[in-house]
Amino acid sequence: MGLLLLLAGVLLPGCWAVRGPSTVWGYVGGSLSVKCTYRAGHEMKPKFWCYPGTLYTCAAYIIITSSLQPAVQRDRFSIRDNRTRQEFTVTMEGLAEGDAGTYVCGVRMRAFKADERHFVKVIVAPAPTLSPAPALPPSIPRPPATGTDAPRGSPGSFRYFPVLAGLQVLALLAMSGAVLWASLRG
Repeated sequence: MGLLLLLAGVLLPGCWAVRGPSTVWGYVGGSLSVKCTYRAGHEMKPKFWCYPGTLYTCAAYIIITSSLQPAVQRDRFSIRDNRTRQEFTVTMEGLAEGDAGTYVCGVRMRAFKADERHFVKVIVAPAPTLSPAPALPPSIPRPPATGTDAPRGSPGSFRYFPVLAGLQVLALLAMSGAVLWASLRG
């Protein structure tokens, strides 16, 4: 029981300290932005975007702010901290298939204290193609153009990702509740 309480105390307090989307997506060659929020009191602390490393660390910082530089641009990445709204936005430009994967947005804490962080899955889809409409016989009217987006429900659309992400969050909450309930009963 003591181990479960210790584990819950270590993992759960920082779980919601930084919030953001669980999944974002963009197209090859395009850009995407990720907005993460943080708790009051962390306005002057560095905010970062990194590749996840071992427990509570980053494998490598991609971009990070400082108390003197709330906005930083580096290569294809930028980060801007809006300290008034307690949110920061990371933008990735010139997306490539290799950019897909898991990232971390977070607030860097002082030494010997775990960073507050949030994991974000980035999905990079092939760029949509604009193919010319096939020629139709004169007796068949041409349907009106609907833009370049994939039709809803088509295999290439991302229509169900918000639902799946919500289910993942609910499952995580249920598991966390079960761990706490079991540790408090024991």
